[in-house]
Amino acid sequence: GCAALSRGETDLMLVGGAHLTHDLTFWATFCQLGALSRTGVIKPLSEDADGILAGEGVGMAVLKRLDDALADGDRIYAVIEGAGSSSDGRSASLVAPSVSGQRIALEKAWSNVPFTRDEIGLVEAHGTGTPTGDGIELETLGEFFGPHQGASARPVIGSVKSMIGHAMPASGMASLIKTALSVYHGVLPPTLHCDKPHARLSATRFRTIGRSEPWTQP
Repeated sequence: GCAALSRGETDLMLVGGAHLTHDLTFWATFCQLGALSRTGVIKPLSEDADGILAGEGVGMAVLKRLDDALADGDRIYAVIEGAGSSSDGRSASLVAPSVSGQRIALEKAWSNVPFTRDEIGLVEAHGTGTPTGDGIELETLGEFFGPHQGASARPVIGSVKSMIGHAMPASGMASLIKTALSVYHGVLPPTLHCDKPHARLSATRFRTIGRSEPWTQP
């Protein structure tokens, strides 16, 4: 959607994600993968995380070029400065994330961002609640953004999956909506069930919060 707008192919894009599948095959597949939470609680970014819980949903957003949105008097929730994706075909499999593949996506997304890595205030993580996936993601973020420095408060990391479960492609849209609303309202949102953060979080510049906080960063 962003690419089509930047190329001038369209003046408005409706983008979204949907997941409305709770059939037996879906659950059997994740059960065979050993990815379902045995405790029945999804705990993204937690040391006690033991797997996913699936959710359903549909999310949509309207994208326009900023100049057009301003000229039309639209309500603007947030501005997307960069986007990137990566599928590292040299990795073991689709369900085995790699730091190198995730770094490629971050570097693509960050290439046009008009602020530095030190100015980041919030990261909405993939945060599935699987020990392997969360660990790899935190390692990637630690490498890309570096450790926390200085006396200022650490930026926040979180995952909407702690509240709605893993709704597959709809989770990505929920994450975008959550982040846009966080920017719009100036609120750092909480992540549930993370009383004991993952051990690798301490090597990053980020922190989790269990209750919302004002987002006072410029």
